[in-house]
Parts: sequence; structure tokens; C-alpha cells
Amino acid sequence: MYYWNRFKKKVNNYFYDHPFQKGTVNYAYAIIVTAISAICFSFGFKCFIQPNYHAFSDPTLITENGVFLTLASSGASGISQSVVEICKLLGFEFIIDPFNLYVTNFVSYFIVNIPLLLLAYFKIGKKFAFLSLLNVIFVTVFGIILPNNAGDFITQISEAVFNQPVARILFAGLCTGTATALSYLIESTCGGIDIIAYYISEKKSSAVGIYSAIINFFIVSLFSILSCLSGGVVDGVHFSAVPISHQAIIFMYTFVYMIITTVVVDTINISNKKLSLQIISKDSNLSQVIMANIPHGCTVIEGKGGYTGNEVFIIMVTIRKNERKKVIRIAKQADPSCFINVLNTEQVYGKFFRKPIK
Repeated sequence: MYYWNRFKKKVNNYFYDHPFQKGTVNYAYAIIVTAISAICFSFGFKCFIQPNYHAFSDPTLITENGVFLTLASSGASGISQSVVEICKLLGFEFIIDPFNLYVTNFVSYFIVNIPLLLLAYFKIGKKFAFLSLLNVIFVTVFGIILPNNAGDFITQISEAVFNQPVARILFAGLCTGTATALSYLIESTCGGIDIIAYYISEKKSSAVGIYSAIINFFIVSLFSILSCLSGGVVDGVHFSAVPISHQAIIFMYTFVYMIITTVVVDTINISNKKLSLQIISKDSNLSQVIMANIPHGCTVIEGKGGYTGNEVFIIMVTIRKNERKKVIRIAKQADPSCFINVLNTEQVYGKFFRKPIK
């Protein structure tokens, strides 16, 4: 641990003296994370949400009335699924071909994101918009080129879990949630509704998952209605409406999928979660030491120890969850005998410093 900390200190000192190299490494890291995020989402979509049913080796996996069951996705991908359903309603039979279907899905996904990316550029930040655009491009490309034909790895997984809807929604939620959370960690998004949810979350300084869930509820409802009208592919030739009973089941499963996605996002993405610390110390200067190292103010209350009767200072400070270890380490270094109480904070009202999004 000593050598690791020493190495990190040297690296930090180097980048402090070389800002250009630091910026280059940060961008390279962000691009790598963006690519991983896009792969996670594309894999989950093609593997669990909307597999290539034509590639299945076992025709008995088709439901008894000949309708292929597709889970509803969320966000911009959910809107793109609705576009596909509209194409079915209009009688565009080119959608029958799996490759054409995926191209239509992901090209629609890209187009839907354009106005939302403009919102990100003008209202949130240029770097934020660039990384979100890059994520959308990666998702579009990976969504088209990831192989899922007969015998491919993705198709084998899809076929194995097709008749296990709980497994499908669980793994789909993990993939989508992980993809979204990874992008949030680098102050970016997967595009789509995440941009709106991120914008609202930052304005209200609260967890982002709940806002995504509310918006996605209406998107899934739209897809469910369109599916009842257009539906899946029967005998590989004609379009047929999905029975309302089947679509209701898909809707309920999709709702669980959204909950799993929300939980995963809020578990991994802790950048917008808050904690309150109560630090009891005999050192009257400890509050100044803490404020010199974090961008937050604090409140100091003079008190008296119940057992010793000695004068103590109670320092109350609200911080981001990812700043906890840093603040505790600084407090313990300044006063090894200080007592620290960590409290979860659900919501903050008033001025709370947040690093501007670039």
C-alpha cells in the first residue's frame, strides 16, 4: 500500500506540472469508458431486449400464436422501437429482415438523439455533449455490427434465456444500468432521455434514476400501444398484432426492467449522492483545514463533552458521497482523536457547490 500511494503521488505531481498531458489522458480515459458503455448497451439490446429470432435453431421458442416477444426498451432506444412498430403499421416489409430491422432501430436511435444532444451542448456543457454524441455513435455502430446470426455468441445466449423472461429483464437491466452509470461517472450520458434526466437531476441536486424512470414509463406505454396494433412477425412474412394479454405481460416485465436499471444506475453512480458529516473535535482550527481541501462550507457549533466536560467543537458539513474518504482522512490527520458520524442525506435545499460540467 505504501508503494502504491507513493506511485499515485508521483503521478499526481507529474500531471499537476503537465496540464496538457493530464487533459489528454482524461480524454483518452473518457473515450475508453464511453466505448465500454456503448458495448454494454448494444450487447444487452441485441441479446436480451430484441434478439435476432430468425437465427434461433429451435423454432419451438416462438410463442404459441407465432408472435415473437420483444421486450420494450427505454429512452431513445425505446422511441426507436416505436418507430419500427410504426413502420410495421405502414406495411414496410423490409423490416422483416433482421439486419434491416437493426439498422432501422439504431439509425432512428441516432436521429432521435440529435435535438437532445443540442440541448446538452447549449444547456449543460460542450465536453458533456461531445462525449454523449460519441456514445450515441458507438451505440449505433456496435448495434449494427455486433454479430448475432445463427451460431454467434450473442444468439446462443439469446436462445438460452429466451423462455426465461426474469433472466432476460435482469440481464437487460444490468447491461443498460451499467452502460448508463459508466457514462455518468465521466460526466456524460448514453444520450437520449438520460440527457434530460441528468439535466433535471443536476438542477434539483438529487438522484438521477427516478427521473429516467418517470420519462421511460411514457415511452414504454407508447411502445406497448403500438405493439398491440402492429406486433411481431408471423411465419417470417406478415405482420400481426400482439394480443393485449401478451403485451400487458411484456409491459409488466419491462417495468421491472426499468426498476432494475434505475437501481443499478443509482448504485454505481454516486457522484450526485450526498452525505452529512458530524465531526466532534477539540481542535478549533479543524473546520478551516477541512474547508481548505474541499469546495464546501461547514457549520461549527461549540459544545461540551458529556463525560469529560471539556470544550469541543461540532463541525457539520454536507459533501458528495465520493468525497467521504477524503474528508475523513483529512480530519483524522489533523485530529486523530476526533469523532465522526456519517449520515445519509436524501435531499439538499439551498446552495451546494458542484463542479461545473464542461
